[in-house]
Amino acid sequence: MCQAIGQVTDDKFIIGVLYNGYTGSSISIHSRCDIPAKVSREFYWAIFNYPFNVLKVKRLTGLVSTANLKAQKLDEHLGFERETVIKDYFPDGDGIVYIMRPENCRFLKLGDRYAK
Repeated sequence: MCQAIGQVTDDKFIIGVLYNGYTGSSISIHSRCDIPAKVSREFYWAIFNYPFNVLKVKRLTGLVSTANLKAQKLDEHLGFERETVIKDYFPDGDGIVYIMRPENCRFLKLGDRYAK
């Protein structure tokens, strides 16, 4: 089973996130972000609130190609940390495993403002 959330502004796709692989203590996150500068703080809160506060996972896991420098930069800016590299995972390069833990997620602090 998968869950997804997205943001569209003025009929333009901004960002979409899909979760899968829930184990009880971990879940995988997949995303596409066309316009990073337009992603709202509320959206960032929502994409981290779901796994950490609703599902109560200990870690959020993402996988990015070494060839996708834009995604690496965004993930690291958001606070994801590199955990390991999987050799030859993608046709264009290795796979970088990124993780986020709730205690390292600055967006959860926005909960008082956005939680409904």
